[in-house]
Amino acid sequence: MARGMGLRSRIAALVGIALGTGLPGTAAHAQQAGDQQLQEIVVTAQKRASTVDKTPISITAVSGEELQDRGIVDFAALAAATPGISMKTNGPGQTEFEMRGMTSGGGNSPTVGFYLDDVPLTAPAGAQNGKVVIDPSLYDLARVEVLRGPQGTLYGAGSMGGTIKLVSNQPNLAAFDASAQAILSGTKGGGFNHGENAMINVPLATNQLAMRIVASQSNTSGWIDRIVESNLPLTTNGGNTRGSVLGGTVTEDHKQANAQSLRGGRILLTWKPTESLTIAPSVFYQRITQDGQSAFDSDPGTLAHYQPFSIAEPYADSVTVSNLTVNYRMEGFDITSVTSNWHRLSTQIQDGSENFQNPLDGFNGGSGAPCVSPSPFYGPCGTGPIFGYELDPSNQFSEELRAASTGDGPLQWVGGVFYSSFQSNWQLYTNFSNPQAFGSPIANVWTLDQPDQIRQKAIFGEATYAITEKLKLTGGLRFYSYNNTLDMSFSGWGSPLGTNVPTTTHQVQSNTGINPKLNVAYDVDRDLMIYGTVAKGFRPGGGNQPLPLSGCVLAGLNSLGYNGVEPMTYKADTLWSYEAGEKARLLGGSLRINASVFYENWQNIQLEELPCNYPLFDNANSAHIYGGEVEVRASLTRGLTIGANAGFTHATLAQTAHGFRAGDRLPDVAPFTASVNLSYHAPINDRLDLIARLENVYTGTRVDLTFPGGSPNTQTPLPVYDLTNVRVGLGADRWTASLFVNNLLNKKTSLENIVQLTLANAAFNRVSFAGSSETFNAEFVPKLSPLGAVATFCSPST
Repeated sequence: MARGMGLRSRIAALVGIALGTGLPGTAAHAQQAGDQQLQEIVVTAQKRASTVDKTPISITAVSGEELQDRGIVDFAALAAATPGISMKTNGPGQTEFEMRGMTSGGGNSPTVGFYLDDVPLTAPAGAQNGKVVIDPSLYDLARVEVLRGPQGTLYGAGSMGGTIKLVSNQPNLAAFDASAQAILSGTKGGGFNHGENAMINVPLATNQLAMRIVASQSNTSGWIDRIVESNLPLTTNGGNTRGSVLGGTVTEDHKQANAQSLRGGRILLTWKPTESLTIAPSVFYQRITQDGQSAFDSDPGTLAHYQPFSIAEPYADSVTVSNLTVNYRMEGFDITSVTSNWHRLSTQIQDGSENFQNPLDGFNGGSGAPCVSPSPFYGPCGTGPIFGYELDPSNQFSEELRAASTGDGPLQWVGGVFYSSFQSNWQLYTNFSNPQAFGSPIANVWTLDQPDQIRQKAIFGEATYAITEKLKLTGGLRFYSYNNTLDMSFSGWGSPLGTNVPTTTHQVQSNTGINPKLNVAYDVDRDLMIYGTVAKGFRPGGGNQPLPLSGCVLAGLNSLGYNGVEPMTYKADTLWSYEAGEKARLLGGSLRINASVFYENWQNIQLEELPCNYPLFDNANSAHIYGGEVEVRASLTRGLTIGANAGFTHATLAQTAHGFRAGDRLPDVAPFTASVNLSYHAPINDRLDLIARLENVYTGTRVDLTFPGGSPNTQTPLPVYDLTNVRVGLGADRWTASLFVNNLLNKKTSLENIVQLTLANAAFNRVSFAGSSETFNAEFVPKLSPLGAVATFCSPST
């Protein structure tokens, strides 16, 4: 059996204490067991309160209680069971989300907006990981909202595919409340895991001032080995084939090399000095660390990374979000100001020693080494240890001032202004420890500094008018402008100009435009609504890092039709979306069916190309995307509920250039996703409920771009996977206790072929790996089944 697989398994108990009503027990479960009507969820997707059933867009909302019942503590696990979402991930804090075929592999800007309450957290990124979002604990959330389709009117740039909102529980002004949770588990092939969460809500002045504090920590064992061999072989076939690393002389075997930890929390304050004025400051902080990547070498595919030198690959991601929300209630409308500032710092190291192992082949088609070493790694002409180091600091200030109507009149409206200023200074370093092996006069392979600043301004508005009691018309506009200043300084032996000649570029981009939206909704009766939407979305353009215009890179550019000239900038891309849908409540509210179909015309797509494994972005293509989603939830009997959803997305290129072909699939998009679950809440006696849930999540095949073993823009398929999770437990008035098994059928999953920091790799891919997930860290990571239990205990509120 492969290394890291099937080594051991554990059964662990999860024990927790919860004070107050933060964690529902028997009372909540008994209410569900005795009522076949499915509960409605209030959402703020349109920046004013409504229910999912009365919001005429494709939206999935999951309450905090349901998140707890399902054992979901991070968004990646929820995304996998939500139709219309695709994702790729390198591990915690390194996940990129996409919706409805809007792949974000190209360009520096995301295609899906990510919000914590009203704070926008997605921003352009130069990092190798891509447009990854923060990975907050979902403990003590009020709900999660997933809005599919362009949200350019209310949410602006970065939401052309959709928007994700995490909505926090706000402080309770009237009563003390507290909760706590402890989760212990073990992973087969891994080790012991644990996570602890706690919340306390304290009224400081009854009905005027209250504070809520949430704290979370978790430790997850790894399941990837980091194996050091003293006789790692040379590559063959021009560097495209790896020599056999199995059976080599192992000098070090670091088990659980991708172990991770999370520490963080939120502090929220609500102050109501008057009935009309609410002032709500908050601070969120979280730090995630990981000993190594959640990735294995595709060759030989043994859930391990093989290396000639002992180079650990730690990753760290810390984020602080400060926010001040002020709401003032006027007669007929509310005025809301949201002022936020966030700082994020991500760092990682990646081993590149084997990538550069053969100095006899030279670097990027170079002339070769001046001497011959008996080993590709050791001795006077060996490469020595080589690694890439990435530093990605970023911060953003944003302000939104809006007004929204209140009351039940035929006209409902919201409008406001938005401003944001984003800065980052992404840096990448790769050095030789023995430069003479490559005939280099310096140790620096390359150093890349990439300061970036983007300022955005917008005026937006949306109004809904009830033409009749059943027919409503919504129109919206967003006038936007942005200015992007991007500088790049590239130096080192791998500099685009050769030797150690620094290369500096200065790029300035600006653009203005309008995002319109038109929506028509018709209530056929009180239980059925149909709607149609036409909307536009966009995302800003950007710039490319300079490339070494020689050897393999030059050949790659020529094969893509650039004739040796690298495009330094790329423009904004735009999307027109057309959607029709329905929302139905049947059988007295015990059955809900929400479905939608869509067609999208995506122009000037920002796509990634890989000349010699270097990332290059350009506008070269258009795509026609169509598909649909359906969500069904039914109360079969008292206490027994079934839920199912499915998403279909046909996303292919229509017009092509630069090595792509008409009909090529857009990267990272699964054509079919599905999820089915069965939950049971039933009273055992007057004090206890039985709680059980069985869930299966399916994701179809995806493709991504790889260079090794082929020409640039080679599409490599990623296999389908489905994961089955089961939970069973007991609940009382103020506590719950559950046992769980994630990835019950022990499935193995490959999520992504990871771009190397050191770039010059053609013998193997680093494959991001997933399977099951821990209860407290549910982003498809360990391979084998974790087994565990969770218990929570509550006391009455005072």
